[in-house]
Amino acid sequence: MDLDDILALAETSRPSPLELARARRVARAAQGRYDSALADGHRIFVDSDLYDPLTEDVDEATRVSRAARSAKQGTVTWTAGAGGRPGPGRLCWSDEMAMIFGQAPGTLHLTPETLLRLVHPADVDRVRRAVRTAWERIRPDEIGFRVIHPGGSVRHVRCHLEILTTAGRASGIIATGEDVTAQELARQERRRIAVRNGMLCADLAVPDTVTGLPTRGYLIDEVDRARRSTGGALVVVATEPTTRLPDALTDDDHDEVAAAIARLLRTTVGDGVTCGLVGSGLWGVLLGHAHGGPQAAETLAATLVDTFRRHLFGVHGRTLRLDTWAGLVHFGSDVPDNGFDLLVDGEHAARDARRSGTPVVVLDQPVDAADRTARCRSRVRRAVSTDSFTLYAQPIVDLRLNQVTRHEILLRVRNDIGEPTAPWAFLDMAERVGEILAVDKWVIDHALALIGRGAQTSHYQINVSGKSLADPGLLDFVNEAIRRHRVKPECLTFEITETALIENRNEALAFATGIRQTGCHLALDDFGTGYGALTHVKYLPVDLVKIDGMFVVNLCHSPADQAVVSKLTELCHTLGIHVAAEYVQDEGTLELLRSWDVDFAQGYRTGRPEPIAVTPKHQVQTIEFELRLPPQYTAMG
Repeated sequence: MDLDDILALAETSRPSPLELARARRVARAAQGRYDSALADGHRIFVDSDLYDPLTEDVDEATRVSRAARSAKQGTVTWTAGAGGRPGPGRLCWSDEMAMIFGQAPGTLHLTPETLLRLVHPADVDRVRRAVRTAWERIRPDEIGFRVIHPGGSVRHVRCHLEILTTAGRASGIIATGEDVTAQELARQERRRIAVRNGMLCADLAVPDTVTGLPTRGYLIDEVDRARRSTGGALVVVATEPTTRLPDALTDDDHDEVAAAIARLLRTTVGDGVTCGLVGSGLWGVLLGHAHGGPQAAETLAATLVDTFRRHLFGVHGRTLRLDTWAGLVHFGSDVPDNGFDLLVDGEHAARDARRSGTPVVVLDQPVDAADRTARCRSRVRRAVSTDSFTLYAQPIVDLRLNQVTRHEILLRVRNDIGEPTAPWAFLDMAERVGEILAVDKWVIDHALALIGRGAQTSHYQINVSGKSLADPGLLDFVNEAIRRHRVKPECLTFEITETALIENRNEALAFATGIRQTGCHLALDDFGTGYGALTHVKYLPVDLVKIDGMFVVNLCHSPADQAVVSKLTELCHTLGIHVAAEYVQDEGTLELLRSWDVDFAQGYRTGRPEPIAVTPKHQVQTIEFELRLPPQYTAMG
C-alpha cells in the first residue's frame, strides 16, 4: 500500500471487509519479512510493535494527518461553515504546510483570504474551481498550483483534496500538499526537450525542390569549412542542351530534365561527396583530401564531362544530349579567398572551357581577388548594357477573395545561347561585387515601361535589393520612371529583398518613406530569415511581408514550419501588416495558410511564372501596347 491507498481508505468512515483483508495481508507479509530477518541473524536497530491502523478507532482527518506527517507532507483543514459550505468555521494548517507556503509556523493568522493571497494570481481561480467541484461531488481530487513565498520566489505545490464526511454528508475538506518544484521543473524540461526534438528538421540544408540537391548557399558553406581545415578542390560543371529545346516543353518538362541530371551527378560522384545546384545549368562538386589528391579531382571532372555528354536524357518523348564543360579550382587550407570566391572561380573556369572548346579548365590556385572582382563587374555591366534580361510575371492569389489580384515581376537572365535562366546565381554575384544597383534600375525601368503600356488592372510587385537602398538617388529614379511611363503608383509594391544587406538604415528609411508618399506600397521579401528582419518591421513603413519559402515548401509535414508561419502571421497582423506565403506547392499548404488567415499565396499551385509578352493592340500609326499576363489561376485551381 502507498499513500494514495491510505487516502482512498480514509475517505470512507468504515473500511470494507475487503479493505481490511487487504491491509491484514500487507501486515502479514511485513511480519513474515521481519521474522525471516531475525531468523537469518540480522540485527534490528529500530523495533516497533506492528499494528493494523485500520483497526484503531480514530477519525478520518486524524488518519490523513498521520499519513501526511509520515510522508513529510503538510495539511490544510477546512471545516464546514454556515449553510453547509466550506468557510471560516475552522481553518488551520500543519507546520509542514506553513513551511511549504514559505511561512514560519505560528506566524500567520490563517483565513481563506490570506491563504488564497499566497497562491499565484494566475492559479487562484483554478484552485477555487477544484475545491468547489470536489465539495459538490463529494469526491477526492488532485490539483497542482504555484505559491509565492515572501521573498517573491515561486514554488510548485501539488495537493490531494479529500472530503470529510459526517453521517454521509460533507462536513469539511482536508488538503494534503507537498512541494513538487523539482519534479515539476524536471517534467517541464522533459516536455521542452521532447517538443524541441520533434521540431528539429532532419537536415539543416533545405534542398532544392526540383533536384533534391543542396543549394548554392549550402555548398558555399561547405567550401568555407574545407578551406579552414584541409583544403581541397571544387569542380563546377556547366551543362546546356546541344540543340534548342522545343517551345512546346513545359516547366514540368524542364524540371524533369534537371532532376535527371541531378540523379546522374549523384550516381557518378558517389555517396559521401558533397555536391549541389549552384546555378541554372551549373552543378558543384566539392572534394576534400580524403577523396584523393589533385589528380583524383581532375579525373573526376573529366569523368563528369564525358558521362554527361554521352548520356541520353528523355524529355517529352524525345531524347536530349547535353554539351558539358567543367572548371576545377584547387585551394589550400591557408587561402584568404572565401567559399563564394572559389565558386566564382570555378564558374569562370567552366565558361573559359566552353569558349575554348576544352572539356576541363584547371586552376592550380584561386584567381587574384582584383582580377576576379573586375571580371564579375564586367560580366554584370555587359549584361545590363546588352539587355541580356527578360521579365516574367507570377500570379499571386488573394486568399480572402480566392482570386488573382497581384503579379510579381521576376527577372530572368539569358544564357550564352539566349535562353532565359533563373537569376539567383547572377544576382548573388552582382550584389557581392557592388553592381546590383544597375540591375535593379534596369528591372524598374523596363517593368514600369511594360506596366504603363497596359490597362493597369492588377497590382504589380517589383524587387529591389536591400543593398541598392544605400544609393540616395534611387528614390528620384523610381519617381521619374513612374511619371515617364504613366504608371499609377497605387498599383505598385516594391519588395526589398535581402534585407540583411541593408547598409544604411537612414537611406533605407528615406526610400521607404518617400516611396509610400508617392503612393506605392512597400514589402519585405524572404521574411523570417536574416538577422535584421524583425528589426525592419519596427522602423520601416512596411505594408506586406513575404514569408520565406523555406518555411512553406514543406509546411504540411513540418511542425516547426507550421509554428513559424502561424506565429509570424499573428505577429504581422498585430502590427497591421499583410502576409504573403511563397513556394505554395499543394492544396494542403493552401488550406493551412487559410486557417491562419494568411492574406496572399504565391507558388506553382497558384500559377507558374510566365514571360511578359508585349503585342500591339491595333495596327495603326499610334501603337498602343497591352501587358499580357499569365492565365488567371486561383487558389482553387
